[in-house]
Amino acid sequence: MKLTAVGLPLGNIEDISIRALKALFESDIILAEDTRNVYKIKSIVKERFASILENFKIDINKEQRVFSYRDQNHSSSFPEILKFLIEEKSIILVSDAGMPTISDPGFKLIRDLHENGVEIDVIPSATAVDTALVISGLPTDSFIFIGFLPREKGKIKKQVSSALESIASSVIFYESPFRVLKTLELIALDFPDVKVAAVNDLTKKFQKVIRGDIVEVIGKLKKMKVIGEWVVVLSNK
Repeated sequence: MKLTAVGLPLGNIEDISIRALKALFESDIILAEDTRNVYKIKSIVKERFASILENFKIDINKEQRVFSYRDQNHSSSFPEILKFLIEEKSIILVSDAGMPTISDPGFKLIRDLHENGVEIDVIPSATAVDTALVISGLPTDSFIFIGFLPREKGKIKKQVSSALESIASSVIFYESPFRVLKTLELIALDFPDVKVAAVNDLTKKFQKVIRGDIVEVIGKLKKMKVIGEWVVVLSNK
């Protein structure tokens, strides 16, 4: 029995690996955060990379079942997933982009499968975390990733303060387009000199990296239309 977590590209479809292609087309069952995204990616791959799929003898016509897997339906879906694995079905877990379970569904599934003696494998890809850190130009020798921040101002300040005052050189978090500016303004109240890289649309055509001290970055964001999910890297080292 084995489940494979499959990393997908962050945004640029050309980043997909051969192992991921094989798993995406040849597994029996796909567990996906959003099933529509799976069909979309497969369609794009078949259109753009037909010769690659043919050269690697990847069966693009295999019948597969695609299920929506989210934290909210874990309890109800786990028994059926385990049943499929006992029946020796090949199952992969994917998220919408990047590595499954990194601020995405999947942790509970992998935890509970381990407890039931199921082997777990991983086909890796980049994450928005390491990609943003590298492109940020901020220290990379040690870092803390704190995922999506809470909504309450007090909890945001406490979590960010604790991370910035730790031994880590950089702090990374995800933020929505609706909150990124307000979150940075809140952080600036306590850390007006912190250095920031705000990253958006990683690996895509219109990738953005806005760097500077936090006041400079806030000023630049105020002058633009803020859309899409952001990865924010902070450092006061």
